[in-house]
Amino acid sequence: MIPTSANADLLPDVKMTEHRRQWMERILNFRTRHFTMVLEDLYDPHNISAVIRTSEVFGLQDAHIIEEVNPYNVNKSILKGAIKWMDLHLYQQRQTCFTRLKELGYTIAVASTNTENSVLDLDLSKPTAFYLGSEYHGNHPDTLAQADAHFKLPQYGVTESMNVSVAAGVLMTYLDMYMQKVGRQSLTLDEDAKNALRKQWYMRQVEGMEKHSPITRW
Repeated sequence: MIPTSANADLLPDVKMTEHRRQWMERILNFRTRHFTMVLEDLYDPHNISAVIRTSEVFGLQDAHIIEEVNPYNVNKSILKGAIKWMDLHLYQQRQTCFTRLKELGYTIAVASTNTENSVLDLDLSKPTAFYLGSEYHGNHPDTLAQADAHFKLPQYGVTESMNVSVAAGVLMTYLDMYMQKVGRQSLTLDEDAKNALRKQWYMRQVEGMEKHSPITRW
């Protein structure tokens, strides 16, 4: 529903059709921060952009990118506009990311080939940040040591692991199935968070992403 409360009066005047307003509200009502992806020093920026794009498709509002070793450069051709609707958090130090996510109440779940725990064994009722490590070295030993849980995706073939962006897509499919099972609306943003995000989206429509950047550096 289009906002009709006093909060609506605080929105900037944006020229858009009623159809687009309703479309934006529908997208907003699916947004969640219950799950989030954390990309730890991925080497290939194309993989990072692909995971961000897939996160947006599945309605995840935030993505966390650790660039302690490998800096991330936004690739708009791969993102296909996804960045406009998300919040990207970039960290120069992995510990800063870890500490902040714990302060926000997230369980830290780290992908690992050295565990028998499936993602299906995790308690997904808890807000969870899923760490995906670099293409060559996986997650950092400090991250593995501090994590609340290790997991792997169900696999039945010979190959040890999937491409990281493919693995992220498979993981988010499992998470979406869980959200559908328990009722996605129980895991979406509360009204205050939706109001803040709505205003942010409107401001990006009016004044552009240069002034209202989706990127926060920590």
